[in-house]
Formats: sequence, structure tokens, C-alpha cells
Amino acid sequence: MHLICWEGKVINEILLLVLAPIFFVISFFYSSVGFAGGSSYIAILVLVGVNLYSVPPISLALNIIVSSAAFFNYLRAGHLSLRLSIPLFISVPFAFLGGSIVLPEKILTLIFVISLFFASAALLLSGRRRRITHQYEKMKKLNLNIIKTTLITCPLGALLGSISGLVGIGGGIWLSPILIMSGLANPKEAAASASLFILTNSISGFLAHSITNSKDVNFDLIIPLSIVVLTGGIIGSMLGAFKFDHTKIIIIIGILVAVAAINLSTRLFK
Repeated sequence: MHLICWEGKVINEILLLVLAPIFFVISFFYSSVGFAGGSSYIAILVLVGVNLYSVPPISLALNIIVSSAAFFNYLRAGHLSLRLSIPLFISVPFAFLGGSIVLPEKILTLIFVISLFFASAALLLSGRRRRITHQYEKMKKLNLNIIKTTLITCPLGALLGSISGLVGIGGGIWLSPILIMSGLANPKEAAASASLFILTNSISGFLAHSITNSKDVNFDLIIPLSIVVLTGGIIGSMLGAFKFDHTKIIIIIGILVAVAAINLSTRLFK
């Protein structure tokens, strides 16, 4: 049952009141580790029955708000690694390309399902941090220069950028665990790079959606939710410098994203 009536862009105010505290919590915890919350925004919006084509631009717009706050705070704390971040800028045109593609609903639904399942897996795996320090020290000894790092991060950035623009997930939720578990970055560096990656890709993808699919860009939801996630993003990213134990929260969010993927997959068989 759809809880939102989109005819004439009439928004269910009760639903907005429900979404506001949920999105605040999402932006708070995600921003504290350099993410923006795109996967969970998508999960919630899908579960409440928002038009599938309206989901990516809403998620990308909220990503821009939260990742800006996260990037500012991690940059100020001195955690940004240009060696990692510069090659990842190749993702920007791919995010625009992904956002420009309008797919049939069945295919888009399938991509959403796959993306959410992988996002859920990335969240659940990111809680397993026992081997992170050992792997990071091991990679550090290899003394990877900018050329070697670029050969690794460029293809990764292009792939994640394309998916980011298409479905509205900033890509940091996949990038950060990959950087950490591969030993290319410590958690703070990964968070800083992920926040910049999400910010640039989300801007690119949102512009593409605004140009090619402007009728589905719903500012009646974007504007009030932007205020909510901005507040959560500022507070969460400021506290990200402290030692938070997010393991349980991340696991809960990962399960939620998986539930949304399962729920959405039922549409494939209708």
C-alpha cells in the first residue's frame, strides 16, 4: 500500500513526520563514518512506496547535504588523502552518465535490488575490523605511489560512479569498506575519501536526473528532509573524530537495507 499520493505532488504530512526522525538518525550515524546514508534513504523510501523514479534524485540530493558536512569535518581534521582521492574523480562523468539513463521499471527494479543487496553486504562486512590494522600495515609497506594507486582506484571509481548516478547511492558505502579491507586506507582516511567521493558523484548524478527526468525530482520531499539530514550530518560528522562503536547500528542498518531489497524484489515477479 502506497503511503504517499503523488498526483498533484500532494505529500502525506504524517509520513513526512515519520520520515524526519528516521532520516535524522540515518544521517547522524552515516556521517560519523564518512557516509551520507543513500542506501538507507533508498531503503526507507522504497519501503513506504515512493515512486521508483523519484527515489534516486531524492537520495542524491540528501547525499549532497550530508556528505558536504562530513567532508568539511574530516578535511578540517586532516584525514583527507589526495593520493587516494584525486584518481577517484574519474567517477564524476560516469555518475552523470548513470543519472542520464532512463531504464524500464523492471530493469531499474532489478538494479535497485542488486545494489541494495551489495550495500547491505558492505555494511555487514564493514563491522568486521579485526584484520583492518594488519592489512593496512601490510599495504603500507608496499609503498604504493600515486601511479599504482591510480591503477587500482580509477576502474573502481568509474564502476561505482556509474551505479551511484543510476540508483542514487553515493558509492561511499562500497568504496570505504574496499579501501579499508584492502589496506589502502585507514578508517579515517577512508571516511574522508568516501565523503568527497559521495559529494562529487551525488552532485553529478543529481544534475543528470534534473536534466533528463525533471518531473520526478520532488522538491516537496527534498527540501524538508534536507534540513533534517543537514542537522544530523553536522552533529554526526563532528562526533566522528571520537571513538564510536557503530558495529551494532551498522548491522541493524545492513539488515534494514536487505529487507528493502527483498521487499523490492517481489515487484520483479508481478
